[in-house]
Amino acid sequence: MTALLEVNDVSVSLPLSGGLLPWKAGSLNILDHVSLTMDKGETFGIVGESGSGKTTLARAVMGLMPISGGAMLFDGAPLSSQASFAKMRRASAMMFQDAVASFSPRMTIGAAITEPFIINGVAVEDRRAKAGELLSRVGLSPALAARYPHELSGGQARRAGVARALALNPQLVIADEPTAGLDVSVQGEILNLLGSLKASLSLSYLIITHNLALVRHVTDRIAVMYLGRLVETGPTRQVFRAPLHPYTKSLIASEPKPDPRKRRADLAIRGEIPSLLRRPPGCEFHTRCAIARDRCRQEKPELRITPAGRGVRCHFADVTA
Repeated sequence: MTALLEVNDVSVSLPLSGGLLPWKAGSLNILDHVSLTMDKGETFGIVGESGSGKTTLARAVMGLMPISGGAMLFDGAPLSSQASFAKMRRASAMMFQDAVASFSPRMTIGAAITEPFIINGVAVEDRRAKAGELLSRVGLSPALAARYPHELSGGQARRAGVARALALNPQLVIADEPTAGLDVSVQGEILNLLGSLKASLSLSYLIITHNLALVRHVTDRIAVMYLGRLVETGPTRQVFRAPLHPYTKSLIASEPKPDPRKRRADLAIRGEIPSLLRRPPGCEFHTRCAIARDRCRQEKPELRITPAGRGVRCHFADVTA
C-alpha cells in the first residue's frame, strides 16, 4: 500500500546574514535529515520540547517553509514544485496552534471556514448553507457563522478550526497543539470529536504536540524530536512501555503524576535545550543526559533500526529487542 506521506532526509535551514542575525554568516540549521513515513488512516504524533522543530516540520510538509535538502512525497507523488504543493494542500489541511489568531479578525466565521472553496476554485451554490453544515458537523450552532473570531470561546474557536480543515474533505489533517489553552474537559471533547471524524471520514492525522498524555491515547505511532532531529520512532504503545532513548525516557518520566512516590527525579531532564546556533558536538543530548559518556561527546549517533522496526539515535540504546 502506498504511504500517504513520506519525508526522506529532509533538512530546513534559514540564512543568518541579512535575515535572523545580520552580523553572522552562514545559515541556521533547524531540521537536520528528518525521515518518516505515515500510512493512510494513521494518527502519527510528533513530540518534543518547545523549540525542537515540530512546527517547522509541519510547515515544511505543507510547503509553507522551503526545504534545503531531502525529498517529500504525498500519496506517492513527489512534492517538488509549487504546483505539486498546491495539489497536496487541496487534499490536506492544517489546524494552527492559536485557534483564534488563525482566523482573520475582519472575516466572520462563516466566511473564514468557506474561504478554502474560493482559494481552490471549488464551486459552492450557497456558502452560507455550507458554513452551517460544516459548523453542525463539529458540534456548533450554524448561527455562529455570523460571529467574528473574538466573539468565540477557546473551545468554539478550536471547533471552528476543525470545521475549516474539513471543508475540502482532506485526506490528511495536520494538527499543531490541537488542545492548547483549553480546559481539561474541553480537551476531551475536542479529542473525541477528532476521533469520531477520523472514523466517519477516513482521515489521517499528523499531531504536533508536547502533551504526552494526548499522544499516548490518540496516536498509533510517534516520533520524538530533539534539536531538529528524530531521536526515536515507533508504535506508541511500545515507546511508552519501553522507551529506548534517554531523552524519551526523561520526557515520559516528567509527566505529572499525582502520587509523589511514583515520580522519578533521577530521570528528570536537566538544564535547558541548547541553542541551534551552538549545537553541542557528538550526540546533541549529551549535555543533559544522565548516562552520557566520552563517546557521546565526540561521535554523532546514527539512527539505528531494531528488529521490531523501531528507530533510535543513541550509541548505548538496546536495539536487540
